[in-house]
Amino acid sequence: MLEAGIEQKTRHEYFRFVPVDGEFDLQAKFGDVWTDLYRLSLQEQMPIDYEAVNWYTSTHPDSLFVRNLIAARPGPNCRYTLFNDKFTTRHVDGKAERRILNGAKDFGEVLSSCFGITLSDSAETEAIAALAAERAASPDFFERSR
Repeated sequence: MLEAGIEQKTRHEYFRFVPVDGEFDLQAKFGDVWTDLYRLSLQEQMPIDYEAVNWYTSTHPDSLFVRNLIAARPGPNCRYTLFNDKFTTRHVDGKAERRILNGAKDFGEVLSSCFGITLSDSAETEAIAALAAERAASPDFFERSR
C-alpha cells in the first residue's frame, strides 16, 4: 500500500510521497530541500500506454532523450549526472559540484571513472565529446521550457 508523508531513507537521500489532487508527487530531499521528481497516479495503465510513451521518448526528434546525451548513476555517497557537456556530482549532504566537460580527455575520464563506461578507442570518445558539444550549443530542454 502506498502511504504518503512517510520519509524513507536510502543510502543517498530521503524520499517521500506527497498527495496532490488525487495523485502523488515523489520527492527527494537534497540537503534540507524537498524536490519533486515525478508525479504518480493510481489509475490503471494498459500496455499501449507504455508502448506509446516509450516509442516517443526513444525515437521522436523532439524527445529529451533523442536530442541530448544523458547519463545518471549512483556512486558512493553521491549521484553522478551528465547532460550533454554538463557533469554534476550531487553529494548526500546536498552539496553539488558542477563542471563543463571539454574534449575527449574529459569525457573519457568521466565516462570511465563515474559511469563505468570504457570506450574501445579514442575515436569513439572524440565522437561523444563532439556530439555533446554540438548538443550543448543549442538551448537545452530546461532552457526551452522556461
